[in-house]
Amino acid sequence: MPPTAADLSRELNLGPLVYHRAFALTAREESLVWARKTVRRVLTGRIDEGRIYDAVLVVSELFTNAIRHAGGPVCLTLDLYEKGVIVGVVDRGRDIAAIPTSPRSLLAEWQDEVSSTTGGADLPESGRGLSLINAFANGWGVEPAHKGKVVTAAFCLTGSAA
Repeated sequence: MPPTAADLSRELNLGPLVYHRAFALTAREESLVWARKTVRRVLTGRIDEGRIYDAVLVVSELFTNAIRHAGGPVCLTLDLYEKGVIVGVVDRGRDIAAIPTSPRSLLAEWQDEVSSTTGGADLPESGRGLSLINAFANGWGVEPAHKGKVVTAAFCLTGSAA
């Protein structure tokens, strides 16, 4: 089972929680644009610019997956800790088994799929979101939530994971 947000906070030693916000949004393109701007606004001045870029990219991927696969309303969560931030997207999807439980093997699995389906010549247009999240976040996880699931990604205060 992938780690929970609490596990990520402990494993990455993010320190005490200093700020929490949750935003209920519709699963629409306008909400995605708003979520990106909000993440940037909330994090500006609190973590370095590179980590802000990483967090905005990851939120875009998580939000897009929620829109594409779960439908219905979504919730964006931002938890700032003394030494980092955890972002989360809650959606109505209940199938956490569809999300790989071994984040480190995502890229290898994707490369095997590309080679077997296209001979490695053409790359698929979708299906790389979790690999991007794995590359840019210091850790990520998924867990059941009330009437759905939450996918979270953690970022240490400084330095990109990529």
